[in-house]
Amino acid sequence: MDSSKTRTLGPRFAVGLSLGGVFLLSLLHPFAFTSFAAISTAIATFELARVLRLAGWHVPAGAALAAPTIVYATYFYGTLGQWFSLLGSLGLLVIWRLVSLLIVGKQQSAKQTLRDFGATGFSLVYVPLLLSYAALLINREDGTVWVLGIVITVVMIDSFGYLVGRFFGKTKLIPSISPKKTWEGFLASALGALLGGIILGQLTATSLGFGLLFGISILVSSVLGDLSESLIKRDLNVKDMGDVLPGHGGFMDRIDSLLPSVFVAYLLAQVAF
Repeated sequence: MDSSKTRTLGPRFAVGLSLGGVFLLSLLHPFAFTSFAAISTAIATFELARVLRLAGWHVPAGAALAAPTIVYATYFYGTLGQWFSLLGSLGLLVIWRLVSLLIVGKQQSAKQTLRDFGATGFSLVYVPLLLSYAALLINREDGTVWVLGIVITVVMIDSFGYLVGRFFGKTKLIPSISPKKTWEGFLASALGALLGGIILGQLTATSLGFGLLFGISILVSSVLGDLSESLIKRDLNVKDMGDVLPGHGGFMDRIDSLLPSVFVAYLLAQVAF
């Protein structure tokens, strides 16, 4: 086995196990899990805003403060709090940006200002809004098993795909977007998705058919989330969103597959059979 391929596995698994332990402990109480999600959201939003600023899209640093507010508002007040806090945060950040331009006396074109507003809105929708659906899930009577099921499924998709693709991957999946993704890794991810769906079905006492539907749906959303972040990083010319997690990069690099998958899981939970 190529030692260069195993060198980073130790730190990667150590960080993964540590995060997994904190996640499992947070499931002891819905508010503890929501706080874990809120902190993760704040860090990921900070990372995204930072790389956008480096690329010339000025996103106020306050976006990282607004992010956990959206998650907590969703937990306490449901969808009304979710959307009210999102729109309110966006409005405050737009005002923040306009005031900062006035204070420093900086001349900026209307086009650039609108681009900054768009990047700010994207930062709030892409991370805190999508992840806030986990707060809606955890508030269900069976919310803990749904959250556990979605995380198990995404972890199995990522882990199976990463290990098989790293050691046995030959055929590139979409090299123009993500050069490291392979068809071999994707097929392994599909197996992980189906196994995760079966586990979800057992945890939630739903049918085998629903479990398989869940697994396939999360496979699609997970891969799209992964490829979307790869495309963003490619456009912004960055390798990782951050470096806070050894072997993983940043929090954004760790939860990219989870972001759209939480939303898909929330929708599926409404029609579980």
